[in-house]
Amino acid sequence: MDIEAVSELIQSRQSLYPAQMEPGAQIPDEAIWKLLKNANYAPSHKRTEPWRFIVFSEEGVDQFFKAMGEIYQQVTPKEEFKAEKLEKFKRKAGIISHVIAVGMKRDEKERIPIQEEEYAVACAVQNIMLSTKSLNIIGYWGTGKLAYTDEMKSFLGLGKEDKCMGFLQLGVPKEGLPDLEKKQMSEIEEKVTWIKE
Repeated sequence: MDIEAVSELIQSRQSLYPAQMEPGAQIPDEAIWKLLKNANYAPSHKRTEPWRFIVFSEEGVDQFFKAMGEIYQQVTPKEEFKAEKLEKFKRKAGIISHVIAVGMKRDEKERIPIQEEEYAVACAVQNIMLSTKSLNIIGYWGTGKLAYTDEMKSFLGLGKEDKCMGFLQLGVPKEGLPDLEKKQMSEIEEKVTWIKE
């Protein structure tokens, strides 16, 4: 593979949302396993491989969004509560094929800083997102306050020192979905300091 092909793969990666997904269409489980196998090749310091994935499919997707609604009701103050948020969870449950909850399993010996474990998980997620297009899968990495609650950690069965780092919400693109233009907010030259001496 030459650099042009690698660059095309990286530069064409996009986050796409339920509005672009075919409602109810199912991604084959074997395609999800291909994503997860690629995730497992991410780098990690001392090879702790801290990424953990909890996959929700079929009726599990309904269970996931039901839990999201219940946690939202538990942790949201009355003055901030919005009923339409619960409706949004229900709608998404009817569109999204798979939800992959992204967890970070803390090294029990705490040999490395926790941030390095988080970076490794992020690399694993990027491996997944770079792999989706070739399998006719679209989706995005969602986070938000609910992801970081103790209630969500408990629902996902994560340990005390572990973390939930959000949710990959995946689906099948609508037929004829055009390639959407991807714009960079600024050029790389604005973000680089180069020192030669």
